[in-house]
Amino acid sequence: MSLALTAITLTGMAQKFGHINANELLMAMPERETAEKQIEEQAAIYEQELRNMQTEMQKKYEEYQTKAETWPEAIRKSKEKEIRQMEQGLQEFSQTAQQDLAKLEEDLLTPLIDSARAAIEEVGAESGFTYIFDISTGATLYNGGEDVMPLVKAKLGIE
Repeated sequence: MSLALTAITLTGMAQKFGHINANELLMAMPERETAEKQIEEQAAIYEQELRNMQTEMQKKYEEYQTKAETWPEAIRKSKEKEIRQMEQGLQEFSQTAQQDLAKLEEDLLTPLIDSARAAIEEVGAESGFTYIFDISTGATLYNGGEDVMPLVKAKLGIE
């Protein structure tokens, strides 16, 4: 019985726990700034095009409002159809732009996340951690342990 208690105690003592704030780590990575800048630049391009499309549609709508009563029915219906198509095109463009930006963000941030994860795993293996918990998720499974942020930042070459 004493031997079993000793084995359980030694097993418990051999485990090493650490924690890290993965969001803070990602924010500290210099590559994140470059990725965010690319995303912002692309978003600005889409926003400008969206404004151009809205301006063009507004002009068509204003022309329709001022001249609709003087146009023959065929022209009026044609202009109404054109405005509806422009509205639909604007909505489709907006959705496509949002999807493109989400994909760009994923494409640019996934390598950063993978790099951070690899560094955390390497620090865990090199330093003998059994578990490293991400405290940025809000679900702290273990309160305490060693903060491994300095070790992971060193692994990534971040000061």
